[in-house]
Amino acid sequence: MPEPFAPSFTATGVGTLPLTDPVQAVAAVTSRLTAMPYWPQLPQRDPREDMNLQYAPALRPLVAADPQERMLRAHPGLGREEALAGFYERLMTQPLADFGLRHEDAAGFFAFREAIAMAEPGAFPWLKGHVTGPLTLAASVIGGDGKALLYDDELAEALAKGLGAAAAAQVEQLAPLGRPVLMFLDEPFLSGYGSAFMPLSRQQAIDLLALALEEARSRCAAVFGVHCCGNTDWSLLIDAGFDVINLDSAGFGENLLLYPEALQALYARGGAVAWGAVPASGFTGQETAAGLWAGLKALLQRLIGLGFDRQVVARQALVTPACGMGSMRVEEALAILDLTRGVSELARAEML
Repeated sequence: MPEPFAPSFTATGVGTLPLTDPVQAVAAVTSRLTAMPYWPQLPQRDPREDMNLQYAPALRPLVAADPQERMLRAHPGLGREEALAGFYERLMTQPLADFGLRHEDAAGFFAFREAIAMAEPGAFPWLKGHVTGPLTLAASVIGGDGKALLYDDELAEALAKGLGAAAAAQVEQLAPLGRPVLMFLDEPFLSGYGSAFMPLSRQQAIDLLALALEEARSRCAAVFGVHCCGNTDWSLLIDAGFDVINLDSAGFGENLLLYPEALQALYARGGAVAWGAVPASGFTGQETAAGLWAGLKALLQRLIGLGFDRQVVARQALVTPACGMGSMRVEEALAILDLTRGVSELARAEML
């Protein structure tokens, strides 16, 4: 992890936006989140920008995108063993660029690169990227036995390695811009962790996440985070080795307080919490930056009351929306970006 990583309530974003013009979408981000802009996924522009379909090319021939049905298919035209062999041959022999994003699948990414490249050298000191996490993607693909690939150990491990390579390839694609990168794995699937509908052990989840991280870190230098927009076992994500955890603190912030030992371990290794202080799915339009900051501040004060160092909590913090906004109205999404910036500014003014 690049040293030091002390984001100090830097504002950034999460994945999707509802716009369809990539240049407009990038401008919406870069004009608001100037310390750490992120590239927008645009699923309303093209189904190939769906968070699962977008990474199918990096995982071939294990899966293939079906844009018409907006779904992934397991190794179409190939047997399971043939697909695994073909994938590992790619992983071991092909350049990292073979796992990178393509223009047709990620228009927002390439518009983002162009915008950052044209900016003044001192602008946008950090960049944020993202890939779909291995649990979420593997859970979305049904194999020939009628079960999700997540429950096929060999295929799930291969997908995790492929997504790790995709994360590293994205860092490599951003490297010419000359800024450090915060790279996230997005894991909405973990919102259901522990339910009767998810027969996955804690160790299996940790192992797959750690496998993706190991693959990525072996190929690039970046700060790695994980985003989950629901309630989950936050100690699991910390134990998997992420540098940053990103939660919907507006809706589930108190849940993080149940894991003080894991959170202390995260801070001790220089990690950070990205506080999703601005609601997305529960957005009403009546929110104010002052009100949202008051809610986050109350949560942070409870954390400090548990014995956490105030300076560490403030220094090792980011501010984000609670989740992606791809299904929202454009004006709502833009308002959420404005609120995210506003909460960041208030937090910095009061706590730093």
